[in-house]
Amino acid sequence: MFRTGLGAVSLLAGVEKARAPGAFFEGVRQYGLVPSRFAPIVGGALIAAELGLGLLLVTGLVPALAALGAIVLFGIFAAALAVSLARSNSAPCHCFGASEVEKISPVALVRALVLAGVASALLVFALGDTASIGRDELLPSLLMTVAFVAITRLSGLFPLAWSFLRQKASMHPTPTRRVSFRHQPLDVPFYPKEQQ
Repeated sequence: MFRTGLGAVSLLAGVEKARAPGAFFEGVRQYGLVPSRFAPIVGGALIAAELGLGLLLVTGLVPALAALGAIVLFGIFAAALAVSLARSNSAPCHCFGASEVEKISPVALVRALVLAGVASALLVFALGDTASIGRDELLPSLLMTVAFVAITRLSGLFPLAWSFLRQKASMHPTPTRRVSFRHQPLDVPFYPKEQQ
């Protein structure tokens, strides 16, 4: 079940990066770990590796080799994130494509380490048993895969949500929003200074 989940995560990440390769290559440059002229080569190799390993994991072909490749790939991602965090680099993570919403963060590092750990467990299971999913296990496996992908993908939004929740609440009236004077804070002018 985790094999298909890990494969789906890898495929999703690869497809999202392949949809906007130029933006992803720029993201590789922003990490500052390879010379700028090699960013397209490294970025292209990462996209190909994610797509290839995702297909191998989902289909169950050569599961031990696919799990080993996933350990290496997610280990590389974890190392890049760890070095970037040590350098206080807060560039976009580009873990799932060209989106700039998710930044390099400890959450992204933990996620990469967890995925490498899941791949390690898959390698152990693949070396012991190479049985495929039976018909009666198909629905639970599919549900587990969807849940695994959703949790993995949404985990990147946690730092953004946390920073939003930590901000001090404030209310500034706008011409399109009516505000009662009874609830208007005394230190906030009715119209912001830009409009005066």
